[in-house]
Formats: sequence, structure tokens, C-alpha cells
Amino acid sequence: MKPEASISKLRHHCWPAVQLDGAVKALALHSGLEPAVPDPESNTQVYGDTDARLQLQAEAFDLNIERVTCKYGELEQMLVRAAPAILRLRFAEEEYFIALCGGNHRFLYLLSPSQQIVKLRPSQVLRALTSAQEIPQRQRIARLLDSAEIAGRRRKKATEALLRENLAGLEIDDCWLLRQPSHRSFWQQLRHHRQHLRFLNMITCHTIQVLLFIASWWLIGRAVLDGHVDSGWLVAWVLLLITQIPLSLLTARLQGSISLETGALLKQRLLASALRIDPGKVRHMGSGQILGRVYDAENIEASALQASFMLLLGGVELVLAFMVLQLSLGTPISLGILTIFLLIAIALGRAQYLARQYWTGQRLSMTHRLIEKMLGHRTRLAQQKPSDWHRGEDQELEEYLRSSTVMDGNMTRLVAFLPRFWLLLGITGLVPVFVNSNTESGQIAAALGGVLLGYRAVLKGMTGYSSGLSALVTWEKVRELFSLEAALKRGATSISVADKVHSDIQGAKQPLCYIRDLSFNYPNQDKAVLKNCKLSIYPGDRVILQGASGSGKSTFANVIAGIQKQREGILLINGYDRTSIGAEHWRRLIASVPQFHENHVLGDSFLFNLLMGDEWPPKMESVRRAYKICDELGLTPLIKKMPAGMLQTVGEMGWRLSHGEMSRLFIARALLQNSELLVLDESFAALDPDNLRRSFHCVQNYSNSLIVIAHP
Repeated sequence: MKPEASISKLRHHCWPAVQLDGAVKALALHSGLEPAVPDPESNTQVYGDTDARLQLQAEAFDLNIERVTCKYGELEQMLVRAAPAILRLRFAEEEYFIALCGGNHRFLYLLSPSQQIVKLRPSQVLRALTSAQEIPQRQRIARLLDSAEIAGRRRKKATEALLRENLAGLEIDDCWLLRQPSHRSFWQQLRHHRQHLRFLNMITCHTIQVLLFIASWWLIGRAVLDGHVDSGWLVAWVLLLITQIPLSLLTARLQGSISLETGALLKQRLLASALRIDPGKVRHMGSGQILGRVYDAENIEASALQASFMLLLGGVELVLAFMVLQLSLGTPISLGILTIFLLIAIALGRAQYLARQYWTGQRLSMTHRLIEKMLGHRTRLAQQKPSDWHRGEDQELEEYLRSSTVMDGNMTRLVAFLPRFWLLLGITGLVPVFVNSNTESGQIAAALGGVLLGYRAVLKGMTGYSSGLSALVTWEKVRELFSLEAALKRGATSISVADKVHSDIQGAKQPLCYIRDLSFNYPNQDKAVLKNCKLSIYPGDRVILQGASGSGKSTFANVIAGIQKQREGILLINGYDRTSIGAEHWRRLIASVPQFHENHVLGDSFLFNLLMGDEWPPKMESVRRAYKICDELGLTPLIKKMPAGMLQTVGEMGWRLSHGEMSRLFIARALLQNSELLVLDESFAALDPDNLRRSFHCVQNYSNSLIVIAHP
């Protein structure tokens, strides 16, 4: 089939652009992503390009969508793993979309507008995605092969090889991955990835393995105690042991699969949650506390998963051991053994939990103070007497050593005493069985096997409890990181309010930024930092906000930039609120330069720090513009002085920039975003008069509209 015919046939399974929201919803439902019901008052107007439309539709359905880019040679592999995803095709200057719901290297599965699953070869989709670039190349390659008189199967192989070579640098960016949002319940995310089924399969395999172990013990024990061990009994015993091997391997494989998948979800959740923490909360955390939480978050993955597996499998074995003892020893004896054991285990476990909790608090406190002293070393050298540098450290170390000794002693009693205590209780319970002459040999063997199975379960459980205790205490410290703040729901400005604003200003020139009755207060604070703020900024305006320290100027700038969310009131850019146009597009319209102590130079190249708000890797036009703005800001001597120029690594691990150089870097970074509104928060405070004059003229030339925050 010719490529054109193949592409034309694929068109019948695509969604037209006007049905894009239907494609997103249908694909989400089919893939089990559980899309939310859109708010009836949400904005249904199509705004911006395809990427912006998809972002708005995903937000309406409470989903996460991400645009991805890949090379021509990696496209097939990406499509196999992309589902669920939306692919964009172009037929005769019109846009169509594919709802990709699954696939492998043989077939891709598409969801058609008729809700039918269509199975296609990956090559058909690949040609449709790259037809505009492939068709001219195929024509040129065909002429080349005709002149070389290459035909048959060799011609096809040569064509594909030359295509891969000629289009190796081609980047395809017509794919959007559809996923569950990070703020969904973690158990919901596990269920979506079918982790609950893997858990059930793992428990089932392990239970069958333990039952086979009990059966093998009963078989060989009965044969030995009855004194008639023959080849048949031995063969049956060996077969039972061999059967446990594949079940054990399958259990281990499922355990590894669960660990990888759940570990990845944990990391994603922790990272997403950490990036959504209110900036005000981060500001009040010390560096040591942040470092301690990062370390503990890394520890949770290994400790929690290992503990859950060990406790779960140990619990299954303990339940089966109790059932065996109940059948062989009777309910009163087995219940008494289990009750005494559990009471002792709970008492020792609680003591260890309290000791571990206190020890963790001591460790985090010492880490916090150590990092604080390291960061403030220069200040201590200049301001504090050397005799006071190590005040209180001996007492801290002594208390830490004491708490460590208590914790280690409790853990020793748990690991060394508790399993042997179970064994002692079990053997004591076997005394009536051995004394009773009417007891069958199989019953004796089963009872002894139940005691040993319980001993193994307790050993496994203690190992799991040790890891689980570490994860539990750590969890109390990083719970704030894991518990995502509320997802960005509909803003305080509903569409009906926005329409009212449009009607109020209809006939007049529409402001770029429209603020009415805006109020804001920080969490757990009743007093409002901002209250009933009103402001209108028109394109080309230059606005200066002045006020005393602590009057709310920086908070106002953060609310406009979208860093903070207003409690109530109206905030519109170009007539739209943040919910209507999406967070990403809002950031394109507004560029903000926070105060110096809240801004940062990353440990990367100078060029990356300039263009991190624009695009990366950069285009030549962006690089030329960066050189031009840096020259007007007076940064050219600095660039020439650095050995690698713009590619010189700067920041903590590279070339150290002065206070004024960093301030101008921050200004250049914001100007290069080419936004509609630029907000500068005391950005000129660290500049000398000449650089201040030069920087202000540069900002005037390159900013469309401007808000400058300064002291009176």
C-alpha cells in the first residue's frame, strides 16, 4: 500500500480538532484514569494553540498532560510506551488527533471516535506523523536508487536506512502523554497501576508455598515417627520441596516488580509534593531541616517497601502457623500461646517505637544545627568569640549517645529475645501432645512444623518491624512533603465574574492587568497581608509600588506572578483569570524577579541561567538576544573574563558572581522571557549608580509593561 493511501485510511480513525475534548475524556475513561466531571461554570472557550487547549482540557478533567519530544529514530519505541497519549496528525492543513490507548512492537491500539479499538501497524502511525518530512526524502531517495539500479528487497532496506540517516536529527513534538495527576490518592494511583493485583498474586504464591512447606513437613515427619520411610515417601517429600522453588522465584519476581513500580510512584509523589509546598513554609524551614527531610524521604522508599513485604509475608506465615497449632494442639493451647506472645511483642515494640522516635528527633536537631553553623561560618568568624563556637555540643552528643544506647538495647531484645520466646512457648505447648499416648504421629509432626513455621515468621516479622519502624518515624517527619496541598481548583474568580468584569469595562481600553478587591493572608494567620487591593495596568504602563518593609509589597508581587494564590478578589490578565488560561500560559504572560535572597543562581552554565525561563536547548535567535541584553546590562566584561564565556559554570560549584552581577543576571533572565508584564522586586537595590542607570534603561527598552517594587 502506498504511503498516501495508508495515511488516508488512518484518517477515518482520527478525532477532528473540534472533538479534541471528547478524545481526551474518552481516552481517560478507557484507560482507567477516572476523569473528573468539569465544573459547569468552567471556561469552555478555546484559548491559544493546541498545547494550551490540551492543558486546559486536562485541568478541566483533573488530569495531567505533558508534551514530549523525541528523535525520529526513537519514535517507534516512544509510541509503544506512550499510551495513553494524544497524537497530532495534519491532513491537508487540518489537524486530526489519535487517541493511543495501548501498543507493542507488533501493533498499536487506537480509540476511534466510534469508541471502537482499532489495531494498526506502528509503521502506519509513524508515516502519518512524519509524512511531511518523509515524502520529499523518499522522492529524493527513489531517484538516487533508480540511478543506482537498486530494486527488490534491497531497495526497501536501502530506503529505510537512508531515511533513518537523513532524518536522524528530526524532532517530533506532536505527542502528549495523559496521566493521573500527582494530587490523586496514592492508593488510587497504586490501583491504577494494578499494584493491588500484584500484591494479591504475591500473597497467593507465598501462601501456597507455605502450605506446601507444611505438607512436606507433615509428610516426612509422619513417615519418620511411624518408622516406615521408603522411596515413595521420600519421592513425595522431594517433589513437594521442588514445587516450592518456582513459587519462591515467582514471589521474589513479583516483589521486585512491586518495589520498582511503587518506588517510582513514591519518588514522583514526593517530588511533586515538595514542589507544591507553599513558599512561605519553605522560607521558615532551616537548611538542616530541609536536608534532613530529603535524606529521610530517600530512606522511606527502601525501608517502607522492605518492611511491608517482610511484615506481610511474615504475617501470612504466622496466621498459617496458628491454624496448624490450633488443629494439632487445640484451640485453648494455641490461643494462649498467641495471646502471651502478642502481649510481649506489643510491649517491646512500643518501647522501641518511642526510643526510635526520640532518637530521630535528636538526630534531626543535630543535623539542623550543624548545617546552620556551616552556612553561617563566615558570620561566626566575624562576630562570635571562638570560645563560643562549640557551646552545647558535648551535651548534645551525650544525649544522642544515651538515646542510641536505649534504642539499640530495645532492638536487641526484639530481635534476639522475641523469636526465642515464641520457640519456648511453642515447645511448652507441645508437652501435652508428647505426653498423650493417643496422639497420632502426623499430629505431632504438624504441631512441630507449626512451631518452626511460627519461629520463621517471627524472625521475618522482626526484620520487617525494624525497617518499618525506621520508615514510620521517618514518615512523621516527611508527611508534610508527601501530603500534596489541595490541587489548583477553580480560582476565586469564576467565569461569571470575569464576564461581569468584561461588561464593566466594555467600550473602554481593556487593561493588561485588572485587580479588584484582592485579599491574601498566609496559612494559620488570621490577619490579612493584603486587603481589598485595586489596580489596573494598561499595556505600556510603568508602575512603581513603594511602601515600608513588611507592608506586603513582595506578597502582592507573588500573587500577581502566580506564586501565591489570593484568598478572594479578582485578578485578570488580558481579561482572563489563571484558571481560564492555565498556569503555564500565565507564566508566559508574567515574568517576575523575586527579591535577591529568594532568587538563585543554579550550578550550571551562565547561558542556562539566562535562558532557563525561555527554552532549553536554546535557539540561535535566543542566544543572540541573550548576548545583546547582557551587553546593555553591562555584563559583557564579566562574560569576557570567564574562561568559557557564556558556557562557564557559575553558582556554588562554579564561577562566583558578585551581588551586583547576580542582580543583573536575574533581570536579564526575566527580560529574555519576553513577557507581557515584568515585575521587579527591589532588583536595583544592589547596583551602583552607573549600573543602576544602565540596567534601568535596558529594562525600559525591553519590557512591555512594568511594575517596580522599591522602598520610599
